[in-house]
Amino acid sequence: MSSPTLEKLFAAIPGQWEKVIATAILIGLGLALSHLWARYLARGEISAEKRRMHLVWARNVIWFLVLLIIVSVWASTIAGFALSVAAVAGALLIVSKDLVMCVLGYLYVTLVQPFKVGDLIEFNQLHGRVVDIDMFATTLVELDHAGQVTGKTAEFPNGLLLTIPLKNNSPTGEYALHLIRMPIPRGSGSDLDRIEEAALAAADQATSAWRDEALAHFRKISAESFIAYPSGRNRVSWDFSDPRQLVLVVRVTCPGAERAKVEQAVFKDIWRVLRPAPGRSQA
Repeated sequence: MSSPTLEKLFAAIPGQWEKVIATAILIGLGLALSHLWARYLARGEISAEKRRMHLVWARNVIWFLVLLIIVSVWASTIAGFALSVAAVAGALLIVSKDLVMCVLGYLYVTLVQPFKVGDLIEFNQLHGRVVDIDMFATTLVELDHAGQVTGKTAEFPNGLLLTIPLKNNSPTGEYALHLIRMPIPRGSGSDLDRIEEAALAAADQATSAWRDEALAHFRKISAESFIAYPSGRNRVSWDFSDPRQLVLVVRVTCPGAERAKVEQAVFKDIWRVLRPAPGRSQA
């Protein structure tokens, strides 16, 4: 770098070189600590999920402390133009409030991770699988009530995530709990035990291919997340909240992509049991 260029650079920040050097040292220290912590975790015997959790936690703490110290170093300089910066920032917020909200929503998704690409979510009357998350919007492939792809996509601004509740239907990873609700025809409620047996048999038959793997999966995530998830076994219960309609609720455990297939198989097997015998009228 030529001498005139250096002189111009020195003139641009008179009396601030100590702070610039301190800032560079702090950033280098933060990078070094993050790298050393990652290498330390790589030598450990903990699972990949816990290793990633510890890495993210330590990295956030390190850089928060670095940022805090850098701000304190430059505090006197920042105070000199704080009023003008505040005025400009206020004007930008007024003009582009929605844009700022979208960016903040993206930061929320990145840091908190209420969902990720591939999850099934319900949000603001939308139901679908997340296929894309960018800085401004999240894109879903829309699903119908039976879990079938409708061929449509839906987007919503990330800013809405800060004010509207979201439901994630895939919090347990590869295997999920799926509730099948089936209204029972009038006249069929006189033999509830037979219906329960048929429903449980249908659920076990439809999920037999992955039953043992699903049980092991739920034991694993319960131990790692410290959340008492259900065992993953198929269950049958009744919803009698509506006195005019008895509803059979079958809980099955299945991969997310198999929900619709399992639901259809269980429904057909149960309906064969509920179907009245030939020559018998339904009350």
